[in-house]
Amino acid sequence: MLISRRMTALAGWAVLSVAGCQQTQPETASPVSVSPQAQQAINDYLTKVHGRFGALAISADGTRAVPHICESHLWKNCDNYNLNDHFISIPSGRIAAGIALSRCGGGCRLLYVNEKRQS
Repeated sequence: MLISRRMTALAGWAVLSVAGCQQTQPETASPVSVSPQAQQAINDYLTKVHGRFGALAISADGTRAVPHICESHLWKNCDNYNLNDHFISIPSGRIAAGIALSRCGGGCRLLYVNEKRQS
């Protein structure tokens, strides 16, 4: 009886482990047609961000693409040196994303964080 309970518990754990490892398809945003000016901003961003930290936000209608690239090459705090005094470390890409979104205005979404395309 003790062995069957252990086997049942082990089988249940295996099922939960496999279920937890299965990936679901992420929700993708609808494709956006981009204006020539926005496409130029995207190309410039991808050229400049290589090996650095930054983010690029794009408007819902595809007319604006607003980048922010951190001056510092550090992985943390994206040029906000005040955070160092408070022993806080925020990934530079996350800070850059907030800056790019705020500069882009309402109705924008992230297209890139660092060099990684967002879905």
